[in-house]
Order: sequence, then C-alpha cells, then structure tokens
Amino acid sequence: MNKYRKCGGVGLLALLLVLVGCTGGGEKESIGANVSEQIQEDVDSESETEKQTRRVTDEIGHEIDMPVDPQRIIGIYLEDELTALGVKPLRQARIGDWSGQDYLNLDLQDIDIQGDVEAFFAAQPDFLLTNVYDPKIYDTLEKIAPFYAFKDARADWRATIRTLGELLNKSDKAEEVIAAYDLKATEAGERILEVIGDETVAIVRVHAKSLRLYGGPGYAGPVLYEELGLQPAQAVKDLVLDQNLGVANISLEVIPQLTADHIFLTMDTGADQQYKDLTENTLWKNLPAVKGGRVYEVNFETWMKSGPIADGMKIEDVVQALVK
Repeated sequence: MNKYRKCGGVGLLALLLVLVGCTGGGEKESIGANVSEQIQEDVDSESETEKQTRRVTDEIGHEIDMPVDPQRIIGIYLEDELTALGVKPLRQARIGDWSGQDYLNLDLQDIDIQGDVEAFFAAQPDFLLTNVYDPKIYDTLEKIAPFYAFKDARADWRATIRTLGELLNKSDKAEEVIAAYDLKATEAGERILEVIGDETVAIVRVHAKSLRLYGGPGYAGPVLYEELGLQPAQAVKDLVLDQNLGVANISLEVIPQLTADHIFLTMDTGADQQYKDLTENTLWKNLPAVKGGRVYEVNFETWMKSGPIADGMKIEDVVQALVK
C-alpha cells in the first residue's frame, strides 16, 4: 500500500460499521453486504491508483515512484518554471519571512521550507520538488510525498524546465516556453544594440554583507552578456568573467573601477543602510554612469532569481532603460 496515502478509508469503514450496529437485524445483512462491497471498491480503487505511478531517478540518484499525472504539486523555488508551464503549485516557498516571488502574482499561501513541516503535511501534496538539494529538508519532507531533487535548478532554467516537462507530461509546453523566450531575447538584443552599440554595462547588487558584481553563470549576468549580447564593463571582465566566477564581492575601494556606461543596481531586502552608504559615497557619485544619470534601479526579486518569467522581466527592464 502506498506509504504516503492517508488513512481516510479506515474512518469510513468505522462509520459504516457503527451504522450497521444501529439497525435492525433484518437490515444488517443487506447493509453488511453493502459495506463489504464498498470496502472492496475502495481497495480496488486504491490498488488501481497505486499502479498509476512511474519510477524516475532524480539528480541526486534517488529512485522515486511518482504519480503518472501529479495534480497537487509543491515545487520549492521552482514556482517560476511551473507557472511558465501552466502549472499552479499548491504553495509558494519562503524562507522565514522572505519569499521573493511576489513578481509571479500567484495569490498562494506561503510555506516556510525550513520550519513549517506541519504545513507541508496539511497541504497534502502528491508530488514534491526542490530546486537545490538540502539533505535536512529532503529527509524530512520525503516522508510526505514522492520528492524529486535537483542538484541546482538555478544553474540552467532551460534544462530545469525540460526536466519538469518530462516529469509533468508537458515537454511540448516546455519547448514552447524556451522558444518564446529565446525569440524575445534575440529581438530585444537587436533593439538595444542599435541604440547603445558597444557601450558597456555592469550589474551591482547591494547585499546585506557586501557589494556584489555579477557577470558569469547565475541570475542576471548571462541574460545581459550572453542572451542580449551587451558588453560587460572592464571591471566585470577583470573581477568576474576572467576569474570564471558568476559573482564577485567588491569593496568600496573598488568602486572607481566601475567605469561602465550603464549600471543596473539592485538591493537586498533589509539592506537599506548599505544602499545609503553606497549611493552617498563620493566614490560612487563620481562614477560616469552616476554623473550621466545612467544608473537603473531594478527589482531584486526578478534580478536575483532565474527562470523564464524572471529572465523575461529582466529583458523588459533593460529595454525600458536603454531603448527608451
């Protein structure tokens, strides 16, 4: 019997037996027969449901017997890809008080992935997925429902959405999403380059503990420098790309090296003081992009998140800033 299945049938059986005991003798035989038939139907139905699974192996090497057609899905920080596939998840992940996914406008109840196990039970998912494998979370939640873990779904959302398409019987939709995004990026890149040519770009994040310069794999760098074909500033090349990094922590002393023609600036939730310290610093104020009014503040949720929807919104932000 399915180890994840709730025991609702037991309660139904108990209720039916009570009803049998409350009737006259002439009715017991008839009702008893009906009860037996109902029990057998429940067993047959459950057995048939259990047969409707397929075995898959996730990216960690776990073998999973997942539903052939899952309906109640929770994808921990995979909501972007699921939404793009036309799948509305049961819940929206958050960590503590922070979700970072309001841009999806899903109108879903949040669920804390680190301390809200009871809420996962209450949601009664029939399939769980997580974007990054965390053994503590996995070992707890895999007892609730079949649980597919990616090593790091953020690294390449195209590969991620293709895997989701295979798991959820939506491979054709996954390819449509990718094709539509690629067309959007190509057209936007052509429009932008017609306007700014070889002018350079940098992406700066005001983190609670440091300033971060983005360039390589992950989040915003690939969208701007690979898909849109924009030119990275020299500091991005020196400190990030030439070091084979996705991001580099930088100090205020490095700020004068940010001689980019255009800077996209985003700020972590709760980093207001760090933002003030940066933007009121003389080194920052003397940058060419700052003096020329070419610093563009962008949404932290979409710029520090990957996925077809988030990346599509990055493209829209860049077009709005640079094409005008």
